[in-house]
Amino acid sequence: MRLLLWAALAAAMMTSVARAAEPMVEFVVVPTDTLIGLSKNVFVSPAAWREIARLNKLPDPNRIQPGQVLMVPTRLMRGDPQPVRLVSTVGEVRVGDTPAAAGSVLTEGQSVQTGADSSAVVELADGSRVKLPPSSLAQVDASRSYGARKAVAGNSTGGWFAGTMRVMRGSVEVFATKVVRAKPLEVITPTAVVGVRGTQYRVRVDETSRTRTEVVDGVVRLNTPTAGTELKAGFGATADATGAAPRPIQLLAAPDLAALPDRFDRPIVRFKLPNEVTALRVQVASDSAFDKIVSDQRVVAGSEVRIAELMDAQWYLRARRIDEQGLEGFDAGKAFVLKARPEPPAYRTPRADSKQTIGSVEFAWAQNVDAPQVHLQVAEDAGFTHLVHDRNAVAASSLRTDIATAGSYHWRLASVRANGDAGPFGDAQSFELRPMPTAPTGGRSVDGSALVFNWSGRPQDRQQVQLARDTGFTQITAQDELASSEWTLPLPSRGGRYYFRYRSIEPDGFTSPYSETLMIDVPTDWGGLWLIAPLLLLLL
Repeated sequence: MRLLLWAALAAAMMTSVARAAEPMVEFVVVPTDTLIGLSKNVFVSPAAWREIARLNKLPDPNRIQPGQVLMVPTRLMRGDPQPVRLVSTVGEVRVGDTPAAAGSVLTEGQSVQTGADSSAVVELADGSRVKLPPSSLAQVDASRSYGARKAVAGNSTGGWFAGTMRVMRGSVEVFATKVVRAKPLEVITPTAVVGVRGTQYRVRVDETSRTRTEVVDGVVRLNTPTAGTELKAGFGATADATGAAPRPIQLLAAPDLAALPDRFDRPIVRFKLPNEVTALRVQVASDSAFDKIVSDQRVVAGSEVRIAELMDAQWYLRARRIDEQGLEGFDAGKAFVLKARPEPPAYRTPRADSKQTIGSVEFAWAQNVDAPQVHLQVAEDAGFTHLVHDRNAVAASSLRTDIATAGSYHWRLASVRANGDAGPFGDAQSFELRPMPTAPTGGRSVDGSALVFNWSGRPQDRQQVQLARDTGFTQITAQDELASSEWTLPLPSRGGRYYFRYRSIEPDGFTSPYSETLMIDVPTDWGGLWLIAPLLLLLL
C-alpha cells in the first residue's frame, strides 16, 4: 500500500514538474495551412488556436502567414497512435500473456517481458530501439505522432514523435534516434523519469524500485519527484524512493578481455578475470549488436564465469564493471567460437594415474552414439607435442598397442562423426609405465652350503621372493619379503631342480609382475648312504 501511495504521489509531482517546463514544438506554417484545417487535423480543437495565438502574441489571431514559426505546447497538438514493433526475440518473450515473436505489433498500454536467457528488441515509430535483456518487463506507455498534416491522398506528412516506455522489472537499453520530437523519448520507473532527444543509455530498476541510469552517448535528463539533473556521456546516477536529488557519478572504464581465448571447447564456457576487483555484468549474444542476448549475469569479483547451454557457433561476449552504487560502466567486447561437439567419449582404461609395466597397453572407452569413431593420441608430455601414437577414425571401443619405454604418458580422445566432423579432445588422462623386473642370477654359495640370488632393484622397494619345485610355483619350498636385492637361504636338503622368481613392491604400492624364472639344480647329498651301507650288504 505504501508503495502505491508513493507511486501516486510521484506521478502527481512529476506531472506538476512537467507542466512547469512544458514541452513545446516549433510549428512552421506552410502555404496550404488554414486556421480551420489546422484545427481539424493538427490541433486538438478549434479552441486550441486561441491559446496558441496568446502564447505567441499574434497581432491578428485570425491570420497566419507561410513561414511563420509558432511555439505550440504538445498537449494542444492532435496525437495519432503509432504501432511499436518487436524486431527481435530470443527465447521466451511475451506480449501481455501471449507468446510473441519478431514482427509482433504492440500498442499503447501493452507490455513485453523476457524470460531467463531471453531478450527482445522493441522498435518505436521514430526508429528508436529499446532492448530488453533477460528477466525484464516494460510497457509501451505512449507512441504517438503529433502535428502531421493530412495530404490530399490521405497520407500523413511531417509531424513530431513522442514515445514513453515504462520499466517495471529488470532493465532496458535505449538507442534513441536523433529526430525532431514533440517531447523527449522517456523511460519511466517507479522512482524516476529519464528523458532524451537522441542518445544511448541504460535504465534499470531493482526489487526496491531503485533506478539506475547510465549514459553511454549523448545527454539525458533524469528527473525525480523533487529534483532533476542532466547526465552527460560517461556518467550515471541512482534514484530511489527517498526522492533525494540524483548525483552524477563517472562510469567505470571497460574491463580488459584480452586474455580470453578466441575458442572454447567445452559445453559450459568457463573463464576468470582474476585482475578485476569489482563485480561484472557479463552478457552473451548471438549478434554483435546484442539484439539477441541469451545470457545475462552479474558476477562477483574474481569468481568464475560460467555460461551454459550455448550451441556450437560464433558468439559475442561483453562485460562491464559495476561500482559500489550498482552503476554499470562501459562495455568491453569479445567474439569467440564455441566448438564443443561432438563431445569426447568417456574414458575407461588406463585409468587416471594408473601404473603398469611396459609392453602391451590397452586403451578403452565408451563410444559416443552420435559420433562412434574416435581420434586417439598418446604422448610423452601433457602438451601432446611428443606423440608416440596418433590414430584417427578408430571405429572400435578399444585399441591395444605396445609401448616399450618406461615413463609417464598422457592420452586423450576426440569423437569423430561419420562425415569426418571431429569434436574437441577430452581432458587428458595420465598413466605410468614401469620397467619389467630384470632377470635374476644365482646359484650355490662359494662354500656350497647355501643358495644365493641377486637382481637389480631400487633401494626403496620391497622384494618378494619365491623358490619352488615347479614352474607354476604351486610347490613353494621357501618364500620371503626383503628390503634388499639379494636373497641367501640354506641349501635345500633335497636335491633336484628348483625355480626362483621375485617381484618388487614400490613405495606407492605398485607391485610389478614376477621376474623371469631362474632354474637351479641342487645336487643330491650321498654322504648319508655310508650309514646304511652294512644293511644294504646284508640284504644282498
